[in-house]
Amino acid sequence: MKNRSTLQYLSSMVIMLLFLPTLSCKKSASYHDVVYLTMAEKSNSTILTADNNGAELALSVSASNLVGSDITATIATDTTLVARYNTLTGKQYSPLPKGSYSLSASSVTIKSGSTISDAIKFKVSSVRDFQDGVSYIMPITIQSATGLPVLDASRTLFVIVKRVVITTVASLKGNYFKVDFSTNNSTLKAMTAVTYEARVMANNFQQSSPFISSIMGIEENFLFRFGDVTVKPNQLQLAGGVTATNVSMDFSTGIWYHLAGVYDGSKLQIYVNGTLVATTVASRTIDLTDPGGFYFGRSAGGRLLDGYISEGRVWSRALTQSEIINGMCGINPASTGLVGYWKFNEGTGNIAHDISGNGHDATAASAVTWTPNVRCN
Repeated sequence: MKNRSTLQYLSSMVIMLLFLPTLSCKKSASYHDVVYLTMAEKSNSTILTADNNGAELALSVSASNLVGSDITATIATDTTLVARYNTLTGKQYSPLPKGSYSLSASSVTIKSGSTISDAIKFKVSSVRDFQDGVSYIMPITIQSATGLPVLDASRTLFVIVKRVVITTVASLKGNYFKVDFSTNNSTLKAMTAVTYEARVMANNFQQSSPFISSIMGIEENFLFRFGDVTVKPNQLQLAGGVTATNVSMDFSTGIWYHLAGVYDGSKLQIYVNGTLVATTVASRTIDLTDPGGFYFGRSAGGRLLDGYISEGRVWSRALTQSEIINGMCGINPASTGLVGYWKFNEGTGNIAHDISGNGHDATAASAVTWTPNVRCN
């Protein structure tokens, strides 16, 4: 499997080629000296992480050679490019909310005898108007330049803005939560599409047989867990029925992971931090009302997870990869198909409330240890 940096590089190259106009050999031969956004030279996209204090990104324009006279380039944001970017990449980004961003200036100058301009700043001033479950992007482009042509392949930089969410999470060390799906829920008895989601961090993985640390679900039915007698204690499974699937990657303690198990009626797919890591072709139904009980952090009378949990969700539909990526740190509780949504951010008491409005609160077995100020981005 290609590593993430390789995939990002290949993706950037595809975007560069697709945004590059077709030029005749005759024309391209004359384009020896050009200007371009410095950050877009190797990749057309970058990630900017913003918290309640905002964030800034320095931008400059470069020339391919020393310039003999001053070159001035006009720079602007251009939200009209978002739709095209989404079409070319298969993503679902939205432009930043109006009033949440600015450029410190509209032009830069490459001084005579230099190859790089002065810098201006792209600033995200606030994340107040950012919506849960929405991913944001802002294209910044060279509109024009004096004296030299603009290299179209590096004219535009797509700034992906990730919001930092600071939240409270629940500890599952020596504890677990139970959800009762049995009351007046006939639609949950034979489901042909289900998605599980959760953010988890393990303190330790089980070191005694059967080496299982349960995350969420129902034993022998549909259960996310680490470990088993057939895999390492720090490997992921979605166990139960013909869709049972192992993930070969090793997980580490002290690191937060977003996990998603997506069953669409014909196949099961498992995503880790938005990346598809396993697929099993199978057809079955899933019964969330199973008398074995639905738990966070427990199964088969034990097999507890020594760790933390946040953003637990159960859906009655198969999420897309884009939906998974966009919603890692939070979603709209009114989203279509939500069966239950537990943020585990209460900070007090022993109940994680189902904020989907379906009334499936999760009740802890004992007093919950709540941990504040956990970062998600």
